[in-house]
Formats: sequence, structure tokens, C-alpha cells
Amino acid sequence: MLMGLDRRRKMLGYLRRVNYSTFENTCKELGIQYSPPQPYSRRLTKRWMVKKALCIKVFQEKQRLQAAERLRKRREWQARARAAREQQEKQVQEKQAQEGTPV
Repeated sequence: MLMGLDRRRKMLGYLRRVNYSTFENTCKELGIQYSPPQPYSRRLTKRWMVKKALCIKVFQEKQRLQAAERLRKRREWQARARAAREQQEKQVQEKQAQEGTPV
């Protein structure tokens, strides 16, 4: 019996997410009142809070290191783009100089 109730609860939860109007009609026809499960809440312990603080510190340190790496890559990319732009301008000037001089 408990397995059947659990299966019905899961199916109603799925129907509620997918098609709410059909879910409401089904509940009316069956004469049941659906109550969603309570959200999970973790009991706060000192150990959990210390672990969470450590995870936050590690995450922030990783972000800081990645920021430095991203900045270095961005500067390299900008230097390559600047060099390519200068080379292109140089080629345009050479082409103009060749066209401007009579042969």
C-alpha cells in the first residue's frame, strides 16, 4: 500500500510540473489534496559551517588565480592584435608607396 501511495505521489508531482491544469482536474476527480514535499533544510552544525567557510575561501582563491591568468591572456591577445594591426598598416603604406612611384 505504501509503495502505491509513493508511486501516486511521484506521478502527481510530475503531472504538477508538466501540466498543471490536468493536475488540478485529476485532484478534483480523485478528491485528494496534494501538498508538495517540504524543502530540505540542513541542520547547521559547527563542523558544517567550518567546512562551508573553507570551501568559500578555496573558491575565492581559485577565482583570484584565474583572474590573474585571464588578465595575462587578455594582454597577450591585445599585444598580438596590436602587432597584426601595425603590420597591416605597414603593408597598406608600402602598397601606397609602390603605387605612388612611377615605374
